[in-house]
Amino acid sequence: IVEARSTLEVKLAALAAERRTDADLAAIDKALDVMSHEIDGGDRGTQGDELFHQAITAAAHSSVLAQLMAFIAEMILETRMESLGQPGRPEQSLASHRKIADAIRAQDADAAASAMLAHIELVSDVELLR
Repeated sequence: IVEARSTLEVKLAALAAERRTDADLAAIDKALDVMSHEIDGGDRGTQGDELFHQAITAAAHSSVLAQLMAFIAEMILETRMESLGQPGRPEQSLASHRKIADAIRAQDADAAASAMLAHIELVSDVELLR
């Protein structure tokens, strides 16, 4: 799962930085708002997290990569639930999402890819994947 995510999502983040539209940025921002609201309410932020990754995938405008992400979505869901259940992890995940979003907004493909890789390494530190 980590290998698939680090391959697919790093490329998706870079493509999103190159191809994103204003509507894509609005969807990314909405997902960040949802996750922030969930965390502020004492939740894990799972819905916002999922929306964020979907928004990045959509912003890449790559139908084949989107199909591959859809194929592994169920596997990612299980690790997302475990990761966001760790103390402090929802806030850490939201902060790394913001770094990814900032790089995409700045149209910096290298920074977006680097931020996504760092994010995947952070959230993949769970017992389920060891």
